[in-house]
Amino acid sequence: MTTLVTGARGSVARGVVTLLRAAGLPVRVASKDPSALEPVDGVEAVPLDLARPDTAAEALRDVTKVFLYADAAGIADLVKAMQAADVEHIVLLSSSAAAAPDPETNPLAKSHHAVEVAVAGSGIPFTVLRPGAFAANAQGWRYTLLAGETIELPYPQAQLASIHEADIADVAARILIDGSRLGETVEMTGPQSLSFAEQIEILADVVGRPIPFVEVSRDRSYEQLTRWMDPGYANALLDLWETAVDPEPVSNATEAITGKPARTFRQWLEEHRDDFAQQQR
Repeated sequence: MTTLVTGARGSVARGVVTLLRAAGLPVRVASKDPSALEPVDGVEAVPLDLARPDTAAEALRDVTKVFLYADAAGIADLVKAMQAADVEHIVLLSSSAAAAPDPETNPLAKSHHAVEVAVAGSGIPFTVLRPGAFAANAQGWRYTLLAGETIELPYPQAQLASIHEADIADVAARILIDGSRLGETVEMTGPQSLSFAEQIEILADVVGRPIPFVEVSRDRSYEQLTRWMDPGYANALLDLWETAVDPEPVSNATEAITGKPARTFRQWLEEHRDDFAQQQR
């Protein structure tokens, strides 16, 4: 009955571990470097390197369920290992990007799509979670402000229904616990579509000070993004923002599955107020 949680350094995976342990269920976490993980009482940490298929068998020992972070590298070998281990349910953390009309070539979608295809073809019962933009993406503004710079937005009116990572963890844990939603793809968003400009207005209200931004050209934004992002990925992201002119449709999946309303973007900011308040010191 052990559940293996991969991508264990991520905030969603950590939330899933906490919830499964609170439910009294055995959990094992996996990472390429388990020594880098924060220890959790009663939770075994094991190596799982998708570039080394030999690490999968031990990680999957006595495992019946897997919370899988979408990484296309080595997914074919991992699927074979899960089949050999008689895994009974995979809950895959994918992305709403996988719903793009060109998922095989779209840089935002192709890795997620490849993993979805591999999991769907595995013969193992599965559930796919497709969250949209994370509320935690606002952390990027924190680093800009910390550097004493002004936030630059190429498309300040682009609309996103950003989701709190704790809602994704809640949904994943509930599905792992009760074995529901088999064969389903669950589209997930936050409870409200907001423009980037509206998000910054809420941030300013939460921290109690004005936070100005400037609208910049696509070329300027591309130059900034490609300092730390693949150029193809940056272009696809800019395309997404450019076309997000209408409010993003809101999913009720969080409340339908957990019985609790989805957390708002404001809630996420309030929980992380101190991160942004540091800019005032």
